[in-house]
This record gives sequence, C-alpha cells and structure tokens, in this order.
Amino acid sequence: MTLTVTDQAEVSRHVTKTVNVSAGAPPGTLSVAVFRQAGWSHEVTLLARAYEQSCEGAQVATAEAAASLAKDGITPVELLLGAMDADGDGFVRREDQGTDCDDTDPARQGPTPWYADDDGDGYGNGLLPPRRVACEGPALTASRAGDCDDRDLNVHPDQAEFRCDGQDDNCDGVTDESFDVGGTCADALDCQGVRACGGAIGGAVCANTATPAPYYVDTDGDGKAGTEAGRKCGAIPANASPQSSDCDESSRFRSPDLTEVCDRIDNDCSGGADNGLACNLDWRTPVVTDGTNWKATATDGTANLWVAGDGGKLALSQMDFTGERLIPCDGDWKAAWVAASGELFLAGGKGTAGRFARVTPSATECTTEITNVPQVMNGLVGIENPSGAPTLYGVTGGGRSFRWTPPAAPEQTQPNAVAASLRAISAAGRLDTLLAVGSRNASTPVAFRFDVASSTWSEEALPAALTGELRGVHVVNASYAYAVGDNGMALERVNGVWSAMKPVPAAYSSRSLQDVVAFGRTAVYVATTEAGANGGSVLFFNGSDWSVVYTDVSAPARALRSLDGKTPTGVVTTGDRGAAASFVTTR
Repeated sequence: MTLTVTDQAEVSRHVTKTVNVSAGAPPGTLSVAVFRQAGWSHEVTLLARAYEQSCEGAQVATAEAAASLAKDGITPVELLLGAMDADGDGFVRREDQGTDCDDTDPARQGPTPWYADDDGDGYGNGLLPPRRVACEGPALTASRAGDCDDRDLNVHPDQAEFRCDGQDDNCDGVTDESFDVGGTCADALDCQGVRACGGAIGGAVCANTATPAPYYVDTDGDGKAGTEAGRKCGAIPANASPQSSDCDESSRFRSPDLTEVCDRIDNDCSGGADNGLACNLDWRTPVVTDGTNWKATATDGTANLWVAGDGGKLALSQMDFTGERLIPCDGDWKAAWVAASGELFLAGGKGTAGRFARVTPSATECTTEITNVPQVMNGLVGIENPSGAPTLYGVTGGGRSFRWTPPAAPEQTQPNAVAASLRAISAAGRLDTLLAVGSRNASTPVAFRFDVASSTWSEEALPAALTGELRGVHVVNASYAYAVGDNGMALERVNGVWSAMKPVPAAYSSRSLQDVVAFGRTAVYVATTEAGANGGSVLFFNGSDWSVVYTDVSAPARALRSLDGKTPTGVVTTGDRGAAASFVTTR
C-alpha cells in the first residue's frame, strides 16, 4: 500500500511513501507514523491506497482523512481499507477492482500471458511474445511457454526425449539425450558398435563396426554341421561349428567322413555317386508269389522284411525274399511300420471299422487292437519311446487321426476330423516332424502339419494348379520331406515350404505315384502304378534328374503300391498280385 500526506495550506507540498504489508494473513492494524515537515502547516490530508501484489498492481482500496497535527504529542488518525481475497491466493476479487480470475479457486490467480500454440500441444511458442494477458486465452494459445517447435504437437517441454532423430523433442536445448548416441554397444549378433539413431519409430540402433561370421549346425544327424544357423561376432552356440563340414544337410548318408558304398549316393561328398566301386544294384524278386495284393511294406533295413495286405495276409522274410513264412493277422492291412526293437505294427481295418495290430518276428500270430478305432486307417508311422513302447499315429480317409501307445487303447489326436481324406503319414522320429497328406474331394491335394502344443493338424500351402490325391509322404528330417500322388505329382518340402520337384519322365507324368522313400535331396525313391502293358516302376531322383531303376515285368502289368527302406542300401517295394522287389548292399 501507499500513504500520501498533503499540506492543506499548500497542496503542492505532499509526500508519498510505500508501506509494505507483511506476508501471511492480513494484519488487523497497520501503524504508520507521520512527522510534520518543516515549513508545513498543521493541517494535512492523509490518503491511503491498497494495491494487489505490488504497487504496480491493481488499486483495490482507498481511504482518506483530514487531520490537524498537534503542536506537541501524537494525533491519532484511523483509516479503514478493505478488499476481499476469498481463496487466499493473494489476488483480490474483481468486485473490489482486483484481478483474480476466480476468487473461489486458489489455483486460478490473476491474468496470465497467453502465447501462440499453433500445434495445440498445450505449450506456447517460446520464441514469440504473448498474444495477450488475460484470465482466458483465445483459440490456439497456451498459458505455458517454452515450445521450441510450434509446428509439431509431439515436441514440447516437460517430457522425456522420446525419439532419436537429431532434434530436441523436449525443448531443453539438448538432442537425443535419452538414447546414448555415440556410446558403445553390442548388437543382437554380439558385434561391437556405437549407438546411432535409426530403426523403427525413431529408436536407436547399435551400428556395428564388425562383420558377423556364419556358424553351422547339424540338422540331418550325421554329426557334421552344414546348415547355416545364423551369424555372430561373439561366442556361437555350444552345438554349432564356425565352419561348414557337411556337403548335404538333407541326408545323414552324405558327409566327407563317410566311406563310399553302393547305394546310388555320393556318400563321401567326392562329387560322384558310387565312384570307384563295382556296384550291383539289381533288384531281386520273389521266386514264388501267392498273388496277394500287398498294400503295406516295412523293413528294418538289412534283415527282416514284412509285407501285409487284404484278407489277413501278413508275411515275414529276409530282404532277399528267402525264409518266408506267413503269420495269421485278421484284417485288411493298409500300412506298416517297424520299431527299432524289430516289432511290426500294422494299421488298416475290417469292413468299415479300423484296427491296429502288432507282432514280433518270433510270434506265430499277431495281436489286434480294435478299441476306439471307428474308421479304416490308410497310413501309419511310429515315434520311438526310450522308456517303453513306441507311439503309433494313423490316419483315415474320413480325415481322422489316431494315437496308440500299447498297451493303452487308441485315442483320437483331436476331437474333429480335418476336411480331407488322409492317405499317408510320416515323421522323422519326432512328433514335431509329423506330416499327413491326402486330398479334398479326391481332386485337390492337401498336406497337414501336426501342432504339438495344441495336438491338432494345420493345413499347409501347396503349389497351385495341382490336381489329384497325394498318396505317399516321407519325412527325412525336420527340414526336408517329400510327397507324391496322382498325375505324376512329386513335391519337396524344405524348411516348411512345399514346392514342385522336377517333373517325372514324360512316360510317368499321367501315372499315380503311390509311395515315396527319401534319404535326402539326392536320393528319392518313388513307386508307381502300371500304365497299359507296362508294370509299375520305381523311379529315382538324384537331385538333378529322374531315372527308372526298376520296372515290374510280369504280364499282365502290376502296380507297385508301397516302398520302404531304413537306409539307402536296402529298399523294397511291393504291390498288386504278389508284386515285390528289393535291392540290398552291404554298407
């Protein structure tokens, strides 16, 4: 406040003094002493003015009084001033000529500067003076200043630096301080580098200054690493090698450390199959056949050979068809699989119902299992179990799949059938490699992968413009699989992607390819049906070209329906009316 004292006898004589009001609650009484100046009269006028905040603030109250100053002693004069500040924020209400924008809200005080806020981020342009000072601002203004880029609503004070872009995002005069630009780092490949702006949505990346080197793993199980699994600067995984030491990761029968044998494969990676060996790859046939339509073939590779078919027919012999004996096994058998123990497992049915069977080489009859198998099964494969019996998986023409771990009863792998007729199933010793093939409406080939986590089948994409049914599938390992079917269809699956193989010879392009056994991308065997007077054949693909390695010469012509082989030195095929052939070499 101020107090002005004026000499009534000569009004030009006056004095004004500022009187500071102490902070805190307003005092009830403020005492001020006035001393008569020399030459002044004894009659004076006292004028008190109260201001908001400071003497430069709004005048909110006045009081005036005349006084006759005694010649001696003190003349008391009382001046009464009042102005309301209801919310205690130091600003007086407007009714008392104050500037409080809202005297009921201490957070809202007097008029404030309003700055241009063209980007609407709540912060005014810090490079321009305020547009106005008021309780309320006009459109596109803000009471907070400091925006260093009023064209970008994401740029303003009171936030962390949120993107690495060489710009000041929080208007603190520093760029990219949150991202340690220029600091040392190691990227995802363990390569040393420096942090730099880049990557998605304004992030920082580690710009490496070293070149990562490839490392390799063994995916075909031959002990040699030849599949590039990634690149790193630092330590590679324990099961990996910094050098490639395998010429073919699709086959465990090819690596530089192997000895060449007669099997149509370049075992030692020298550049030629069977190089330098006097090979006899002729196929042997049974001396006497009983005319059975053999639908299923299974071998342990070098010794025992099992064949099964309709009418309960099951026979065991050596791979060269010597020592044959028949074993009763009630059922019409479509598929067979031999465990490492030598025990044979069968899948098929009788009438319209399905069934499994099992038999050992020394048994005189098989043991059948018909519980929970309502549909005839077309395909069968087993997964070995080190602590007990293997688990068998079979598929049906009704799109169902069954799991059987003897002696427990079979069960369906998923409640609902897939929308397809399934013809064959295969795996490479692990459940996550399980594949099944067949057709939809007998005209569109289909392939399914088994999802271990959900125990369901997922359909996979096949090449377009294929017609007919896929009838055979063979999984080599987790990376490679092969499937064959009608109209000369031959497909290869590499790392989950199916593609068409090189077309089979023209004479076989209209035949149905019935079954496939593969030992890698350079050793694929296929069994075919007959064509006119020509019997079924076994085709062989060496990675570049197809060749015919066996043709049934009986008249009338007979189709070959099944193939099996645990190693490329022992392969067998069987088919209609007793058709059978095999070749065996010593590895």
